[in-house]
Amino acid sequence: MKYISVFLVGITVSFGSLYAQNQGNDSILNRTVVVENQYNPEIMDAFKMNVLPDIEEPAVTKQHIDYATAVRPFSAWEFIPMDAYPISQEQARNARGYIRAMYGNLNNVDAKGSYLWDITQRDRLGIMASVYGRNGDISSFNPEEDWKSRFYRTDVVLDYSHRFQKVSLAVGGSWGSQVFNFMPGYETVSSTDPLSGKQHYTLTEGYLSVSSVKDALPVDFSIQTGFRGFNRKYLIPFNGGDDFERIIHTKGYVSGNFNETQKIAIGFEMNNLMYDDRLTDNTLLQLNPYYTLKNDRVYFKAGAHVDWQIANKSGFKVAPDVQFDYVFADKYAVYIHALGGTRLNDFRSLNRLSPYWVKENQAVTSYTPLDGQIGLKASPVAGLGMKLFGGYRIVKNEMFVLPMYDPDYSYSYAELLQAKAQTAYAGAAIDYGYKDYFDISLKGKYYNWTMDDGLDYLLLLKPQYVVDVSARAGIVKNLSIAANYRYEARNEINNEKADALNNLSLWLDYEVLNSLNVFVRFNNLLNKDYLAQNGYPVQGLNFMAGCSLRF
Repeated sequence: MKYISVFLVGITVSFGSLYAQNQGNDSILNRTVVVENQYNPEIMDAFKMNVLPDIEEPAVTKQHIDYATAVRPFSAWEFIPMDAYPISQEQARNARGYIRAMYGNLNNVDAKGSYLWDITQRDRLGIMASVYGRNGDISSFNPEEDWKSRFYRTDVVLDYSHRFQKVSLAVGGSWGSQVFNFMPGYETVSSTDPLSGKQHYTLTEGYLSVSSVKDALPVDFSIQTGFRGFNRKYLIPFNGGDDFERIIHTKGYVSGNFNETQKIAIGFEMNNLMYDDRLTDNTLLQLNPYYTLKNDRVYFKAGAHVDWQIANKSGFKVAPDVQFDYVFADKYAVYIHALGGTRLNDFRSLNRLSPYWVKENQAVTSYTPLDGQIGLKASPVAGLGMKLFGGYRIVKNEMFVLPMYDPDYSYSYAELLQAKAQTAYAGAAIDYGYKDYFDISLKGKYYNWTMDDGLDYLLLLKPQYVVDVSARAGIVKNLSIAANYRYEARNEINNEKADALNNLSLWLDYEVLNSLNVFVRFNNLLNKDYLAQNGYPVQGLNFMAGCSLRF
């Protein structure tokens, strides 16, 4: 594995926080529709429940849809939990229970159980528990010694809802435990040293929400509020702040329809962050008023993000929230989007960037004054979808991950730094699927980063371009094979660059009795050594096998 001189000890740069305004997921228009008939939510965060009004992108007229009924419950094993399934995907006749168990080399484990219980026609209880992780040797910064990596994440989620005649009430919460060790440095210390490299995070939260039943009142609304906690058990050197963060988190919206095609709404979110010691308590209030017009040909949204932060680099920030999509010839759609906004860099957000994160100074909110994109979507024949796009994004206080080590301590870590970044980008995507026989997808994206003088080293793990190819095919009845290849080139810094992300995965899935699935996955088949985006090396060739049951 190639390591660059930027891994030196003591790089201490302070700037300010992450926000990369993401475009919404595309709905490719004439692709195969997989009818999932299971309840398998990946809800690791109770607040990931959607309380924002539904906004549907315009779609080219579907010429024909080939429905597929195969269930593919197996999902890629990741260090960080996936986002929750949107509530709109739930089906009335889905199986209510789900159990999954997987095991592999390096003691990789992934187990999960969930159940959705309709207690009455108005009362629903959801329960989910999961654990995943690994314990085995991985390449490290020291070429003479492997790193015995240990990482386990456990989550429990509980949510209850009751539907009244015109409003619904929901209450829930979650508890998470993340136990892991940092990568060793070039020197070791006594096992009794409190800075021995182990760490334990505890994540807790609870919420209460009230929402209107759709079309039951003149206006639709939802409001949700609750408490979030994040605790780090062991002291982290160079980390200039507290080990505990408390947040009072509130979000919601109010919307009303002028008629069938026009709507006005305002979304809002407020986070009150509290600390014990060196970090500054602060509050971020985010407002998103907007107007939408949607018919068979045109989708137009005119809005703005108006954000106000108190303390920790306080002030007002304004960004556009404007979208225009136009469908023509029933097979093509052009769009122009001008987006932006702020994103809070709380401990949970930093942990999603890298569980090994260290931030010497308090993270500040990231601000995107503009993320403009223009593109074309097309579906010339049934099952085929294409997209071309290009854009330009400006982010103040973008977040960067740099791998670091310090020989005076017993571990390496991922340093989080912030700076202003501009990115021009362009990409294309094409996918095709036919019934349940096969589907294939090819995506590519290129980035041209611009940094202030002397800050190019921050781009070490940012992508220069990305190519992603996925394919799935049915071999015989109930047996399918799928493969994914992802190549992510890194930026050249002082005539050097970090090794590219280069991963080939393969998996087999066999369905038994319409409810039991057995599967096996092979990951990093090329057995490449490289740094992941979280700043740490990845496993070599590894595999997992397991089964899942829906009931």
